[in-house]
Amino acid sequence: MLTNPPAELFAFAETRSTRADVSDTAVWTLSGNEQRVLFIHGFRGDHHGLQAVAGALVDLRVVSPDLPGFGKSAELEHHSLSSYSDWLIDFHNSTGPYDLVVGHSFGTLIVANAISNGLSTNKVCLINPITTRGSTSKSLGNRFAEIYYRIGKNKIFGSWLMSSGLVTRAMSIGLTKTKNRGTRRFIHDQHGRYFSTYASTRVAIEGFQAANAGSVFDYAEKLTGPILLIAGAKDAVAPIAEQRRLNEVLANSNLLVLEKVGHLSHYEKPVDIAIAITKFLETE
Repeated sequence: MLTNPPAELFAFAETRSTRADVSDTAVWTLSGNEQRVLFIHGFRGDHHGLQAVAGALVDLRVVSPDLPGFGKSAELEHHSLSSYSDWLIDFHNSTGPYDLVVGHSFGTLIVANAISNGLSTNKVCLINPITTRGSTSKSLGNRFAEIYYRIGKNKIFGSWLMSSGLVTRAMSIGLTKTKNRGTRRFIHDQHGRYFSTYASTRVAIEGFQAANAGSVFDYAEKLTGPILLIAGAKDAVAPIAEQRRLNEVLANSNLLVLEKVGHLSHYEKPVDIAIAITKFLETE
């Protein structure tokens, strides 16, 4: 029995992982059977963010790239939803086919945008999909984020603020819902290690603007294939009411609601997500 599932699954994933870059994109592949799954991580993280889920998918071959400008991948000339969409389509076409494409948070916007622009996929899993356009949100959290990234443009102390460990820890505490101390420590350590591994302050600011620019609802008409939606009941970034509405709008979707977790479901309940993904792949 796992005593600290996210940490132990993360470590297991690392033992199965090998790096083989594709052009300017850093890519890690976890060994598995012939079924291939592509993971697209969220904003300001890198491939490590979904490693616990990957570790729980013991029978699948998981391909996990770092988004351009984050982790070990080279930055783009400009970082917008359309540029990330173009990157994903090129990456998918050159390394596929895949049985499933999985996106988390900002990654769900990139996947949805790419599908609307012609990306051909078998099945899609959207974890904590972005269902509220940040640029029009009046939530207190989003207002603070807008101020934070606006100050981040300051040439004198913007770079320091953007990579501040105190700000990262505050964000991590705010988003973590689990009461398990070991899991909380793991989440905070992960954010401390990987939340500021972007190539430049420009990448982080443009990435925030891209993440704020859209909603999965924008692409609903093109999201016609089988889709698994995974939501956290306590998600403040992607409220559960909007997740349920997205499930109603997408005729070919199923919604799994994970109780007692928020926007970090991939850290807090990786086993539940892996089980759901496995069952989803088994359905016709």
